[in-house]
Amino acid sequence: MGIENREYLREDYEPNQGSRFGNTGIITRIIVATAIVFLLQVLTSRPGAGSAVTNWLELNGPDLYQRGQIWRLVTYAFCHDRQWIFHILFNMMALHTIGGMIVRLMGDREFLWFYLAGAFFAGLCSVVFYSLIGISPSIVGASGAVYAVFCLAAMHYPRVKLLLFGVFPIEMRWLLAGFVAMDLFPILTGRSTVTQVAHSAHLGGLLFGFLYFRWDMRLTRWWDNFAGRFARKRRSRNLKIFAPATPPESGLDEQVDRILEKIHREGEASLTARERNILTQASRQLRKNRP
Repeated sequence: MGIENREYLREDYEPNQGSRFGNTGIITRIIVATAIVFLLQVLTSRPGAGSAVTNWLELNGPDLYQRGQIWRLVTYAFCHDRQWIFHILFNMMALHTIGGMIVRLMGDREFLWFYLAGAFFAGLCSVVFYSLIGISPSIVGASGAVYAVFCLAAMHYPRVKLLLFGVFPIEMRWLLAGFVAMDLFPILTGRSTVTQVAHSAHLGGLLFGFLYFRWDMRLTRWWDNFAGRFARKRRSRNLKIFAPATPPESGLDEQVDRILEKIHREGEASLTARERNILTQASRQLRKNRP
């Protein structure tokens, strides 16, 4: 197949084909799970005390480093700002639109691994960045994981056009460059400390999407290989090796009589290994036949 026939280089490729023909079941599950967590955030909110669910799932340095609550590197991506409904709406709309373009390339299972790993990597980049500049913010939102999805889609379909603000058509490669610039500028100028946006998480998600494409990662394959080696090692520890029983000698009684005569003449030390084995078999047979 020539390079000009690849769908991600075709000018007439429609990005919504992924949603129409691809398997987007995992995207729906992610959106539903995120919506449920957001609802629980709202229901557990108390005036002046915040939300119990948010407090348990959000990402921040002290809980991660000092208390070892590593699950926050993933769970924060299912939480959103309760005061701004568009935070979750924009993230989930982008996930549904862009995710459908690549889920059919990797399948549900790999996409789930990619999404969670993207959230993990983006969250880790963000919490490390804020720790280096001496700030301990509370990070919530799926933006880092969604940016990873967008970057991977842009790497596969760089010339596909999206409607910016629903009006202006722009190729995904230029939109990707714009996102990098918009998130990198506040960090380089020090303005990231005064905004409510985790620009470092966005850049971390974009970087993960790029590395996934560049290194041709397959997370489920890595996990299956690791799990397979672990299972084989575990089976090898539990494996017991039994030496196969030596088949019984024919004419056992006659051979035993000759061996006993030899012992009487020359002593037990004169027996060969085969003769000792015959005596062992005879002893086992005698015990077996004893009532």
